[in-house]
Amino acid sequence: MTSSSGDLMTAGRFGAMTLLSAKALRIYADRGLLPPRRVDPDSGYRYYDADQVATGWLIGLLRSADLPLHEIAEIIEHVGDDREAAVARLDRAVAAIGRRNEARHAVLARARLHLRQETTMSTVTTGVETDRAVVSVLCRLAPHELDQRIHDEVGRLRRIATDAGARETGDPFGIFHSPVTDDSDGPLEIVLPVDGLVDCAVDADVRSYRLSGGQVATRSAHGAETDFPGILAIYDEVHAWITSGGRAPIGPPREIWHTLPQDAAGLRLTVAWPFVEVAAAK
Repeated sequence: MTSSSGDLMTAGRFGAMTLLSAKALRIYADRGLLPPRRVDPDSGYRYYDADQVATGWLIGLLRSADLPLHEIAEIIEHVGDDREAAVARLDRAVAAIGRRNEARHAVLARARLHLRQETTMSTVTTGVETDRAVVSVLCRLAPHELDQRIHDEVGRLRRIATDAGARETGDPFGIFHSPVTDDSDGPLEIVLPVDGLVDCAVDADVRSYRLSGGQVATRSAHGAETDFPGILAIYDEVHAWITSGGRAPIGPPREIWHTLPQDAAGLRLTVAWPFVEVAAAK
């Protein structure tokens, strides 16, 4: 039934025409994907226009394919002015789904090993990291924000170090103080090793300190292995190597980024997890 607000229809009627629930409509409105054409200032009732029905159906189709809302937003924003750009965004989203599916298979393969209490040939190696000066910034973020945030923050840390007269002494890396997953936003500490402590007074969220060294278990990864959630299988492999050999992990794991996620060469990284021999830890 059409509302008294001109040709607009109630949220209930719009939901019936698009097969979108009231909860979904609220979420899409809050995210800016499908805002109501009018909201009654007194009752708070939401009203939609008939020309929004096609957009509602498009969003429903994309969500049924498990596209994240941020990817849907990138598609929707081009629908009105450049449909070819919207199609290109959709093609990239389809490719991303394929990569995520490959990554999920890798994670589930590791889960199968856990269930069967089996082990596989490991490519984990070890090394020793020395104490070193670093500049770093702590971030809370979602998995889909990782690539851009790493790129931006590493660039900022490099500018801060350069302005302070410090020299970069190694590849940037991230310390995962808590996981960055769909259920956890970290924090992730993005770190740049430098040749001396830096005055970070101008950038309140950046700090400079000496990071302690020690033994680390490492596993290199590149290409599809680095995609979330597949990278979790690499972490599981490193953790299993540590705990199965009379050793114990100490401190949070790290990712050393030999190339950055948005580099043309693609991401190459090394997972590094500090550990000690259990006998030495007692």
